[in-house]
Amino acid sequence: MLRRDLLRTWIATPLVGWLRRWPRIASADAPIEVPNAADAYRKAFGWVKGLRPEESAWLRKSETVAIEDRQVETILKQARPALRAIREAAKLDRCDWGTETVTSEMLGKGHFDVCNIAIIRVACLSARRNARAGRARDALDDLFAGLTLAHRIGTGGVLIPRIVECGGEVAAFRTLGRILPGLGRDGLDDLSRRLDALPPPEPASAVIGPESRFILGYLRPKLEAVGPTIEDDEWARIGFDAEEAETLKALTGGDREKLLRHLEATGPAFAELARRLDLPRPGCRAALDEFARTERTTQPIVAGLVEKVWGIRHIVDRMKALRAMLRAGIALVRDGEAAFRAVSDPFGTGPFGLERRGKGYLIRSALDDATKPEVTLSVGEEP
Repeated sequence: MLRRDLLRTWIATPLVGWLRRWPRIASADAPIEVPNAADAYRKAFGWVKGLRPEESAWLRKSETVAIEDRQVETILKQARPALRAIREAAKLDRCDWGTETVTSEMLGKGHFDVCNIAIIRVACLSARRNARAGRARDALDDLFAGLTLAHRIGTGGVLIPRIVECGGEVAAFRTLGRILPGLGRDGLDDLSRRLDALPPPEPASAVIGPESRFILGYLRPKLEAVGPTIEDDEWARIGFDAEEAETLKALTGGDREKLLRHLEATGPAFAELARRLDLPRPGCRAALDEFARTERTTQPIVAGLVEKVWGIRHIVDRMKALRAMLRAGIALVRDGEAAFRAVSDPFGTGPFGLERRGKGYLIRSALDDATKPEVTLSVGEEP
């Protein structure tokens, strides 16, 4: 009876109804949705937006604040979902921010917000607590999740994301230096393997292409909105400083179309700036200064970038120095000063400088710029 009733139901049901009940069979040509780490990072960024100003200021001390401070537990409890998000994101291969073209409206938002460095500082704080509790692997998971985020923010970025990348790396490497002695031999070996797998920072020249597209993309609509002749009071509103305006007036007579053609012809100058930016450090600064002098009267927009991109070159060199200093620190903790001195300073003529500091050490690099702080790494001086 039951079988007969089922048969009648089957016969009475339109074919399309049965087809709708069948599971869908994916087409061989259908795109496969790959998880995007950027989605997880945006959840962490949302947590950062909820921080009070005094909490953000307190997090700037994440490398040195006493781990027993009651605020540590409060912040880490609040940040637990954000920390989980960046850890999960670090496991994903794909990170697409969806911003091939950067506009001025994007600055200060999403991954262009410098405040996002707060989540990397929280990862440093969590790592210090985990290291103190003997959880070396968890500590390294925290820090390398932060390093992965920093690298993804800076890669292919304009000036601001590269600065955030460096700030994140500096915080993470300083924290690693402080917790080195507490990681144990297995933890140090794990750290060495992770350093081997960590992507190197992009060269300083990588910022030139994105930054030039950003500048030109910002200026074109501004120029198209003015009349055929740019009036004196319009230059500043467009975005030119006084020196750039005077030079561009001399080159174009204030003619909008001539100025647009001038902007379109800046490609070779940007390319030359990028080439000089990657020269060996001893001659790089002089080459950039010479570029600024010779191009100021013909390419004022490009020449005006020299100081900013020299800053990017210095932070890239700083990241390279810190990575080498950390390897020297690993050798010091694991095998002693002889092993430490076998690691060369990439910006010197021999090993890094080493000074005993209380229960730890201070490592110094020969990387030097009179206008920038000394590049050092504390090993073992955990508060």
